[in-house]
Amino acid sequence: MTFLRVAGMLGRGGSRAERARARLIAAGAALATWFLFGAANVLALHGQLDDRLGPIANRGTRPGTAFALGLMMLPIAAFLYQTGRLASADRERRLAALRLAGATPAEVRLLGVLQTTRSAALGTVCGAIAYVLLQWSIRGLLLHLPTTASGVPPALGLAAMALVITVATVSGLLAGRHVITSPLGVTRRATRRPPGPYVLLVPVLGCVPMVARFVGVPVPYGPYSLILCAGLIPVGLMLSTSRLVWASARIAGRRARSAETLLAARALEADARPWGRTMAVLSLAVAIGSGTGWIEAGIMDQRHTLDPFWLTSFTLVNLALLVAMAAAAAALLVHQAEYLMEHGPVLANLRATGVADGRLRRVLARQGIIAAVLPCCIAALIGFVGLADTGALYNDTWALWPVTNAVLMTALGLLAATLTTRASRRRLGRAVSPGRLRTE
Repeated sequence: MTFLRVAGMLGRGGSRAERARARLIAAGAALATWFLFGAANVLALHGQLDDRLGPIANRGTRPGTAFALGLMMLPIAAFLYQTGRLASADRERRLAALRLAGATPAEVRLLGVLQTTRSAALGTVCGAIAYVLLQWSIRGLLLHLPTTASGVPPALGLAAMALVITVATVSGLLAGRHVITSPLGVTRRATRRPPGPYVLLVPVLGCVPMVARFVGVPVPYGPYSLILCAGLIPVGLMLSTSRLVWASARIAGRRARSAETLLAARALEADARPWGRTMAVLSLAVAIGSGTGWIEAGIMDQRHTLDPFWLTSFTLVNLALLVAMAAAAAALLVHQAEYLMEHGPVLANLRATGVADGRLRRVLARQGIIAAVLPCCIAALIGFVGLADTGALYNDTWALWPVTNAVLMTALGLLAATLTTRASRRRLGRAVSPGRLRTE
């Protein structure tokens, strides 16, 4: 109870940034609860429903739909992790005073994790209550067959809530692992080594069997190889994004023709891992969206028209991809806020030496473009090539749709990164204020 009381006192006496961090964690936990409750609700349905409901209408497609809803936890987990890093230095400075009172480093880290868990638990409970109330109010309107519908099973609902709180707690613990709190202040261990190049082999190995099947080369252990590749491609893509960001920054720095591009590339190259974490989910959404073009083209080629079932299914898939991109963009926006808070004195020094605000804004915008261009392009290519074997088309005209879809997903990824960096202009004005020239 002592730790809970201290965590509550720290939460009530937090700064504006810390209160914003707590609200963001609660919002992310509530959204994750909605997705997991939706997955549990889909599994609890029984009987045949209206085809206009898409994949949840058919009993055979409900497990896949529930699995897809569960996968939406990935972008939200990235958002929670990035939010856990927001204002962490300010929070740990306050916790440093506890070291003077005799608290151990483990107890200080535990207090930081308890603050994250407290916000996540509040958001989870509020999200669960809102979901249940909304479900009760519109169940008959959406399903048209109330007798076949059931609510969220209590066991699955409690398991979902526990999973969300656990993910938020682990994210908070991982976010503070590089912060060292001492009685004299706070330091942060920064990983300056560039990401290793060997992680790039993982998604490449995942694409090899699928490309071999596409060109007609027999693949041993065919079904098992495809299952292995289906796991290697997304995992390898998320692991290799930091390396791709680093490579993109290195190429842009060597070919820079302006001071803004050079500064953006070198700053990105010096610490590419935070950008890689936020771009991993965005690139994964681009890869999945690029690959689904083959599936959509194959179905449209075979049926020549879309019945309500497939139309709703395609709409829900594209909507889920947009939600994943929005969550990844939100994590990128939080990363931008953290970057401006930690590098505010450096940017303020540049502003004091005569660098215009417009140039600093262009530096941030080009950082986002450089960080997104190579991961999004490689992700679209991997998704396009990896699922090309599923597109057995009788009419070659439909082959234009996967290409168009891959280009569109790449453009959406770049647009999300660009708009996110432009949205941080107001915070940049506060970061370069003369007050940030003073260091503590």
